[in-house]
Amino acid sequence: MAEIADGPPPTVREVIDRIEEEWEALQRALAPLSEEQMTEPGTGGWSVKDELAHLAAWARGLAALVRKQPRYPPMGLPGGAAPHTAGIERMNEMIYANNRDLPLPTILAELRAAHEDALAAVAGLSDEDLVRPYDDFQPQDNRPDGHTPILWRIAGNTFGHYAEHRETISKMWTAK
Repeated sequence: MAEIADGPPPTVREVIDRIEEEWEALQRALAPLSEEQMTEPGTGGWSVKDELAHLAAWARGLAALVRKQPRYPPMGLPGGAAPHTAGIERMNEMIYANNRDLPLPTILAELRAAHEDALAAVAGLSDEDLVRPYDDFQPQDNRPDGHTPILWRIAGNTFGHYAEHRETISKMWTAK
C-alpha cells in the first residue's frame, strides 16, 4: 500500500498532483524502452506490457469504485472477484490472461485512457470524500477492511501503484 504521511488528510488537489507526479515518473521510465524491451518477458514472466495492462485494469477499477459503480467488471473480472473472495493474486492472474495477447499499442492506449478516467473520477470527489470509508462507495463488497478511508484505495491504485510498477520496470532493464 502506498505511504500517506501522518497528519491531516490531503486535499483532492494534492492527491491529483501526486497521481500526476507518479504518472510522469512512470512515463519517464518507459520513454527509453523499445517495443521489443516492452514485450519481452522478465524473470517473473511478465513483460513491461503486462505490467502496464495490470496498472490500467486497477485504475479502471478505481474509477468505478469512486463513482460507486461495480468495480470489477471494468477491470475485465467477474463481478464477484473481490480481493477478499478471489484473492489479489488470482485477480492479477485473470487480468494477465485477459491482456497478454493484446498488442502493445492497445495496452498503451488503454493505460492512458484508464489513467485519465481515474483522474476524472478522483477529481469528482470532495476533500471530505477522501476520508469516507470504502463501504460508503462499495457496500456490496462486504470487505473486512471496508472501514478504511477511500484515500487508501486511491493511493494503492494510482500513485502508489504507478511507483511500485515503475520500480519493477526499471529493475527489469537496469539489470540487463
